[in-house]
Amino acid sequence: MVVDASWVRISGGRSDRSSRAVLVLFAIVATAMVVGSVTLSRVVGQPEPERHVITIPEGTAMRLSLGHDVDIIPADLDFRLRDQLTVINEDSTAHQIGPFLIPAGDRLDTKFAEAATVEGFCSLHSSGRITINVGGT
Repeated sequence: MVVDASWVRISGGRSDRSSRAVLVLFAIVATAMVVGSVTLSRVVGQPEPERHVITIPEGTAMRLSLGHDVDIIPADLDFRLRDQLTVINEDSTAHQIGPFLIPAGDRLDTKFAEAATVEGFCSLHSSGRITINVGGT
């Protein structure tokens, strides 16, 4: 009996390629499942983000310069991840709230993407201080 050796090599090569293709496909599917489940777990069960709007009325800087207390925002602001902050400055003077400077007649729109606590200057408080807390949930 004579065995054709070229047939054995071809058959063995195809089997190796098929095995590699199945392993590669399995690795791709497994990676996609892991990435998908991690992404989904971050979105599902999360509370809807809130939109916080602060309006600085015209004449605020004047009232502050006269020593009046202006009760526009608390000295401690608490937000969750993905919350949006909009500050509308209707005053004739720029105002600063922590790291945010809002020019006169302008507005600030920002979303909080990272958990952090920031303390800084605030032109709307007689103490000149504000703390912005962004929690993870």
